[in-house]
Amino acid sequence: MSWREILGVTSSTEAPYTHNSQNAQKTAELGNCADIANSAYRNSEQQSSKLLESLSDACRGLDITPTEVKEALAPEDIEDWHAGTISVETMATFAHSLVQRREMKQGKRPDHYTEQANCQHCGPIWSWFSGEVLGCPWCWNRTADKPIPRPCSVRCSDCIHFERIDHPHLGHCAKGEPEAISGLWDTDRHYCERFLPSPQQANNN
Repeated sequence: MSWREILGVTSSTEAPYTHNSQNAQKTAELGNCADIANSAYRNSEQQSSKLLESLSDACRGLDITPTEVKEALAPEDIEDWHAGTISVETMATFAHSLVQRREMKQGKRPDHYTEQANCQHCGPIWSWFSGEVLGCPWCWNRTADKPIPRPCSVRCSDCIHFERIDHPHLGHCAKGEPEAISGLWDTDRHYCERFLPSPQQANNN
């Protein structure tokens, strides 16, 4: 039997003591904190739902889900969206760029990349404009060791992956591209998505 039962005291009849008044107030404060936390959680859930609903419109017709787009957003992007500084049109553009980036990682050329350009680090590339560039969107593929579609044929002698053997013109591909038993002839031109210009070739462009 507890001391409350012995003395006939119930929790509801206990009065807070002045020397421990903070404890009595703490119960109410904890309750308020719980209410605030629950309210904040509900607001967060509602905001997340609204964001996904907006992203559904942005993803319409694209091969990507609203959740995938949300995961790609930075925290400050989400804050800006909640603040109303990012439009659905901007989100749609972002979603489209994610789809494009994913396809480019797979070595696929975007439909509007119709011009031939030359990147100092990637070599001949497809682009939306022609000319010489120091860097390009395909550099992401290069650093990730992904294939790069080519607008023209290339020579093994100009590639950093060409490993010469004891022969003035023959060698092998360090990336394992198909070759004859004797190897690859350095000046032969062929299509290769693994080509990367040697430093000497890059300096000559």
